[in-house]
Amino acid sequence: MAGIDSTVPAPAHTVAPVPPAPDASSAADASSAHSAHTAHPPGALLQDRLAGWVSDLTTLHELTARLARTNRLDAALEELLHAGAALVGARRGLVVLEPDDGLGPDRTVGLGLARADLGHIETVPRASMPYGALLDTAAGLPGGDGEIVRADLFAEEGLDPRHREVAARLGYAAGYALPLSTEAAGRLGAATWLYDEPAEPDERQRHLAGLYVRFATEHLARLLEGERTRACMATMCEELLPSRLPRVPGVRLA
Repeated sequence: MAGIDSTVPAPAHTVAPVPPAPDASSAADASSAHSAHTAHPPGALLQDRLAGWVSDLTTLHELTARLARTNRLDAALEELLHAGAALVGARRGLVVLEPDDGLGPDRTVGLGLARADLGHIETVPRASMPYGALLDTAAGLPGGDGEIVRADLFAEEGLDPRHREVAARLGYAAGYALPLSTEAAGRLGAATWLYDEPAEPDERQRHLAGLYVRFATEHLARLLEGERTRACMATMCEELLPSRLPRVPGVRLA
């Protein structure tokens, strides 16, 4: 018949096999990975990290600016304690000023601690307190260990009984101490912050606190020099121009 080529085979009634559907768990994993990548693209993570750095630098700048405005030693020590407590997340603390050259002045200033509380702390053997090792050993010298962490005092083996008693009385369970020492200033003292519960600052907090304390040490060294100069001048004035003249029998001023 015209128009029909009988040599052409009839079309097959089968179709190519459909590739198997992907495993359901693999599809779910791919979907979750895609969602996570979409929700947190690399650019957003970098922006978050940069924002954190900017926030830390801003905080550090504000705290160091406040410290730089202090022009007296006592005021600077109090500001150091307040700023350090904010950086490491503590509520109380104390700073012990004991310059290595032995020329003084030696002072102990507390934050959130009354004078009686400081008296109780002074009854604890110095070696048992966090600041003790920083003041009496090479750990507190420039280039030393740089910090003392006591994350859970009551869980420590061999804790001095008097220290345990005082810590229970005052209600602190952990401590974090940093030396006030730099290559230029030498060792001036040590600062300790106290936690009500077992705790310790994280790596970021330690980094910021370390930067702040190094700046504070240099500032304290300048104020310490000024304090010594004023004390020396006051002594000289008293010797050369006494506040009252000595009594001499038979002599009366007109």
